[in-house]
Amino acid sequence: MRRVEFYFRETAAGIRRNGTVAFGAVSTAFIALFLFGLALLIRREISLVIEQITGNVQVAVYLEDTVHSDTITQLQSTLENLPAVGVGNVYYEDKDATCARAKEVFAANPTIIENVPCSAYPTSLRVTLNDTSQYQQITASLGCEADDTGKIACAEPGVREVVDYRAILDRLSAITTSLSVGLFARAVVMLISAVVLVANTLQMGMFARRKEISIMRLVGATNWRIRVPFLIEGGVEALVGAGLAIVFLFLGKVFLVDQLAGKLIWLPLVRNSDVLAVLPWIVVAAIFVAGVAGTVGMRRFLDV
Repeated sequence: MRRVEFYFRETAAGIRRNGTVAFGAVSTAFIALFLFGLALLIRREISLVIEQITGNVQVAVYLEDTVHSDTITQLQSTLENLPAVGVGNVYYEDKDATCARAKEVFAANPTIIENVPCSAYPTSLRVTLNDTSQYQQITASLGCEADDTGKIACAEPGVREVVDYRAILDRLSAITTSLSVGLFARAVVMLISAVVLVANTLQMGMFARRKEISIMRLVGATNWRIRVPFLIEGGVEALVGAGLAIVFLFLGKVFLVDQLAGKLIWLPLVRNSDVLAVLPWIVVAAIFVAGVAGTVGMRRFLDV
């Protein structure tokens, strides 16, 4: 008990002696962890938008007019067994349903509807993907290849053509990857900044108490007994910064995101559950900052 009391007493003394630097360390940890959490929430927001955009994208497997019903059932079963699709995500669209869809799409151009009879529209299997980035599974399972014109012809009996909107899906996947990498890089830079400043705070604290440290070593104090108060100090600074980051993220959610929710009803926005899911990562990042800063600050700058 006395040892614990000693550790916390020394930690409090160190923070008081280096109040300005400790404040700077807390501020940097707060900004770094806030931006780290914000990057995670932005990434979640991007995922929600991409899910909404691609949720309405269906891969169309157009069938031959002479295809047998048993072949349709077999094709449907093959597609539903794919990991990217799943059971219940493939449905058959006959000529009447396709004609009704065409009338909706070309409602502004009645000439097309009048000149093309419903019998001219092909039947198809409409496939909704669980993971739109894995659309290639459909063409692979049906033995399809794209020609020079971009038309996808298939070797599977009964299949005329596949339209998978690969250009759109590839571009969305590339945008998501680029944004995710950029946000991750920014978060890493901010965490490194927090590590450097917290380590600098610990270094200055140890330098200010170098005489006390020398006396402690002369009376037989172990290196760990000397280090622990400084580790606690770095941990306190990082955790206080994490607490402030969490508070400001919730304030941003309440006063900014929730206000936009009523005005941008078409845009999916992050929910409270998304913010709560980020909190453990912020705490883990704070512990990481404290641990690395303590190690670097004591081993690199002072020989204790």
